[in-house]
Order: sequence, then C-alpha cells, then structure tokens
Amino acid sequence: MRTIRTWLTLSVCAVSLGYTQPIQAQTFGKVVTLQAVEDSFLVKNYQLLAQRYQVDASKALIRQAKMWNNPSFSTVLGFRSTDKPKPFDVGKGGETQYTIDQLIQLAGKRNRNVQLAAAAASLNEATFDELLRTLRLQLRESCYNIYYIQQTEKVLKQQLGNLQQIVDAYVTADKKGSVAHADLVRLQALQVGIENDYADLKQQELEAQKNLQQLMHSRDFYEVNIQPSNLAAYKVDQINLQQLLDSVAISRPDVRVQDLQYKTAQLNYKLQKAMAVPDLHVGATYDKQGSYTPNFIGLTLGIDLPVWNRNQGNIKAAQYQIKAEQQDLLQQQSIAQTEVLNAYQRIVQLEKRYKTFDLHQFRNEFDALIAEVAKNFSKGNISLLQFIDYFNSYSDNAKNINKFLSNRVNAYEELNYATGQELFKL
Repeated sequence: MRTIRTWLTLSVCAVSLGYTQPIQAQTFGKVVTLQAVEDSFLVKNYQLLAQRYQVDASKALIRQAKMWNNPSFSTVLGFRSTDKPKPFDVGKGGETQYTIDQLIQLAGKRNRNVQLAAAAASLNEATFDELLRTLRLQLRESCYNIYYIQQTEKVLKQQLGNLQQIVDAYVTADKKGSVAHADLVRLQALQVGIENDYADLKQQELEAQKNLQQLMHSRDFYEVNIQPSNLAAYKVDQINLQQLLDSVAISRPDVRVQDLQYKTAQLNYKLQKAMAVPDLHVGATYDKQGSYTPNFIGLTLGIDLPVWNRNQGNIKAAQYQIKAEQQDLLQQQSIAQTEVLNAYQRIVQLEKRYKTFDLHQFRNEFDALIAEVAKNFSKGNISLLQFIDYFNSYSDNAKNINKFLSNRVNAYEELNYATGQELFKL
C-alpha cells in the first residue's frame, strides 16, 4: 500500500507540474499583430467608410453654395384678340414678348450660405474623428482583452490537462483501494471548478472576438500577438495633466463637434438677419407689338416689400439657439476634462500597484513555489487538501495577473480616448 501511495504521489507531482510530455500548443485562430489589425480596420470598417463619404458629400455642398441662382425666362405668345383669336400669331404683325430675370441676393446671403456649408463640412470631419476615436478604443480594448484572456486560457488548459492525468491516476488507484475515495472526489471537484473557470474565460473571449469581428467585418477568430514593444510605450511619467486638461477643447473631436455647432448657430443667426433684407430681381424684357412702340426693350427691377414678414421669428429663434449651443459646449468641455482627470487618476492608481512589485518576477517565484509544494507533497509533508489549495492558487494567480495587466493597458487607452490624442503610440 505504501509503495503504491508513493508511486502515485510522485506521478501526481510530475504531471501536475508539467514534467511529462507537454500538451500540444493550443491554436486560437488567425495570428495577427495589433498594428496589422488597426491598419486593416481603417480601410475595412463600414462605419468609417460611410462617414468618409459624408465628409466628401458635405464638401461638395460648399461648391454648390457658391453657385449663383439660375436666371428665369418667360415668354408671351400672341393669340390676337377674343374677337378674332389666332393661336400662336407670332409672325409679321403678331405679338411676342420675352422676359429674363436674375435673382441677386443682398445682405451677403450667398456668403453666409457658403460659410454654413463650410461649417457643415468641418462638422462632418469632426464627426468622423469622433467615430474613429470611439471605434479605435473598442478595437484596441478587444485586442488586449483577447490577448490576456488567451494567456490565462493557456495556463488553465495546461492545468486541466495535467489535472486530468492526476484524476485518471487516482481513479485507477481508487479501484484498487490504494487511496481514499474522498481524495478522488476532492480532485474531481477541483477539476470541475477549473473547467468552469475555463468556460467563463471562453465566453469572455468569444464576446471580445465578436466585437473585433464586427469592427473588422470578418468571420476569423484571432490570436493577437502583443510584443513587448507594444507595451513599452505605456508610461505616465512624461504626461502633464494640466496640459491635457487645457488641450481637450482642441484635441477632443466631440468637443470640436459641439464647438462647430455653436459656431454654426452664430452663422445661422447672421443668415437669418440677412434674410430680413429682400432680394433684388434684375432682368430684361422684349415686347414685339404690345407696347407703345414696336420691338420694345426694357430693364426690369423687382423687390419684395418687407411690410409684415421681416423674418422676426427665425431671428429670435436663432438667438436662443446660440445660447443653447453655448451651454452645450460648456457642458461638453466639462465632461471632457472630467473624463481626462478620472482616466489619469485610474492610471496613477494602477501604476502604484504595478510598481510595488514585479509581476513577472512574482509569477516566476510562484512557479518555483508550486514546484516546492509538489516535492513536499511527494514526501508526505503536506496533505492533499493543501496541495489542492496551492493548485487552485496557481490558477487564480494566472487569472489575477493577466486581468490586472489587461486593466492597466486598457486604462492607458482610456486616457488616449479621453484626451483625443495618441499619447502612447504603438
């Protein structure tokens, strides 16, 4: 019995620490770098492409706003008189009349419309930048989440493979009566717990994969290859918080959108005031027989009389719209500065924990600790329950470290998003 027990514990320790033949490497999907994903995203994402067309369309409207109104032409074809009608009597002795008219906008209306069209184009460009800012954050968060989840999955999958060999050995020993059945049950409970953790991770990965697939418009499943150079840029030491807070009015696309809406409201107010001034109609007329002299020609002038409608309602509405847009701009600036401040403070807190100890060294030390635990277990110095506890702690350690590293890098991307800048370039 003692011989069987010793053989079993030694084999358990060996497989639990991966001293047996290693499990074949897991394939997650298409291997890509973060830069390759982003380059492909910029040319494939349908939302970005659609917004680019919106920008082009709004620029075309600037040219349209610069164009003059088309002249209008009218004619009168003589039918003689009611006593002796003769349709289309336009020949010799008949009557024809031609009039051409051109609308001339006064009070700078045409220039105001050009300015409004240019503001609309700038607004669409800022909207594109805002869409890109939002989608880029989603893209990078999905990539980093996939990477760190897959790193944890590799550990748990290795653990499950090793644990399965342990359970199989205990099942064989249990049938021979060499081990207590309760020990087998405890190991199987541990196995179920790790399998549940692995299944939860898979669900998290599938959600991140779905987000990435939607952004890339692809059916591929990705394995993101993150290099140390990608992570080296994430440092907060060179960041000046006050400069970030002061720059959001320029760098944040959503603030620029609101600022352009405020400026558009001001331009619209000037246009509405100009609309109170009537436009001038200038033209020429020709009358063959109907005037006091044959082949009469004359200049025509026309203008609306602003007696009742002087555009008072639209002018007043435009004044209130300026005030509303101004308050919305102040609100958006406040929101942006608050988001920058909170994103920065989150990084500061995470960096305090990150710098407290070397996570990579800690992970190596924990691996060495597990090896010592296995040796002591094989010598009977610790119980199976203690061994299971250390085994569980090893899995928890992998999950916690990778989760922390994922939170840290995503916090830096949140600061990029909050500032509207590429502070930490890949």
